[in-house]
Amino acid sequence: MRRTVAELARLTAGRLIGHGSTLVTGVAIDSREVAPGNLFVALPGARVDGHDFVADAQARGAAAVLAAREVDTALPVVQVEDTLSALHCLAAAERFPPRFKVVGITGSVGKTTTKEFLTALLATTYPTGSSRGNRNSLTGLPVEICNQPDDIAWMVAEMGMNHAGELARLGLMARPDAMLYTVIGPAHIEFFGTLEGIAEAKAEVLPHLHPEGLLVLNAADPFSSLFASRYCGHTISYGAPGESAMWIAEFQGRGLRGARFTLRSPADSTTVEWRLAGRHQADNLLAAATCAVALGVPLQRIPAVAQALTAAPRRGQVHDLGGGIALVDDSYNASPTAMEAALALLAETPGRRLAVLGEMRELGEAALELHRRVGRAAATAADVLVAVGGELAAAMAAAAAGIEVHRVADAQAAAALVRHALRPGDVVLVKGSRGVQLDRAVDALLGEVG
Repeated sequence: MRRTVAELARLTAGRLIGHGSTLVTGVAIDSREVAPGNLFVALPGARVDGHDFVADAQARGAAAVLAAREVDTALPVVQVEDTLSALHCLAAAERFPPRFKVVGITGSVGKTTTKEFLTALLATTYPTGSSRGNRNSLTGLPVEICNQPDDIAWMVAEMGMNHAGELARLGLMARPDAMLYTVIGPAHIEFFGTLEGIAEAKAEVLPHLHPEGLLVLNAADPFSSLFASRYCGHTISYGAPGESAMWIAEFQGRGLRGARFTLRSPADSTTVEWRLAGRHQADNLLAAATCAVALGVPLQRIPAVAQALTAAPRRGQVHDLGGGIALVDDSYNASPTAMEAALALLAETPGRRLAVLGEMRELGEAALELHRRVGRAAATAADVLVAVGGELAAAMAAAAAGIEVHRVADAQAAAALVRHALRPGDVVLVKGSRGVQLDRAVDALLGEVG
């Protein structure tokens, strides 16, 4: 984004205070991330208020401030009633007239990894940008849209939601030219009650997909027909042999050493060998490759890109602790579907298998049974289960019959237990919801073992 403060005031219907000729480049909503020339958007929050950090933003080089009340600063200020709505207006203005196209990615699991894969694939053919990390929310995505480089042809945008109505707002702002769905699962089911409710919320973006755009659906997802019926443009699927635009054939899993498989279409095929572990990662690549090829990326460019791909931080990273011990850091987050996929990966890996699993959050009334289900899956995949947390962790542990089971209260206790239990050749999977903070257990093991 490169605009004068006067333009920002016009786009947001705000009151200009100060010099309207000041040029603003880019946006920040966290004063610690302000780059020189940025517009600092003061967002109110449950625990902190951005208006209290205007001085810090100014000290770090902010060029102007978007605020909802008077602030003590020498910088130009655009004062509006609602800074979040104004931020959305600025992001929407960046989309029209369009200087780049947007491909959106949504679903219950696999969004961030698929986004990274698709970004790498598109970059072989087009100047490509993307949303950073998992900045997929009502606050994160508009910032990412405003901060895209001037010369890109495509932006890959992860689009997430916790409540109904959020994807509609993101779609209205981002106006995607292509949309890719991963799979619908029970993540955030606490706020929707049923999988059907989640699917309906995920469909909210479709009215905002370009009418001559592209919709890419997972043929294995029972809700794909619901999404297809909501869109009249070009729709393709992935995953169904002989029926989809692309599918996986001849998958050969090698545990933590990666896999070899073929990406096949009705007219062509290519073989991939890579270091990422698990069929679920191959499925993420399949989704990204299907979309990329439909957007003009040659199929034969995919293997070289795949060889260079690595797991995103805390999303399946494999660390060597010495003595043949492998630590799989999948601690970023967890849903029942993702837990079961990770445990299936663990089951394929040779060695004594330890699963350090934290509680899963936002599962509503189904939480106890979903934790029991994960416990049963752990019993078939692991030799040792360390369940981390309170009542839900206890339910998970109780369901893991037939293997060695421990329940501990927190990440620190989990790290201490695992540290003393490790043997040469072990493989340790660490996964749980972010609130359980199992990344701390990983960091403790990386710092003190090996």
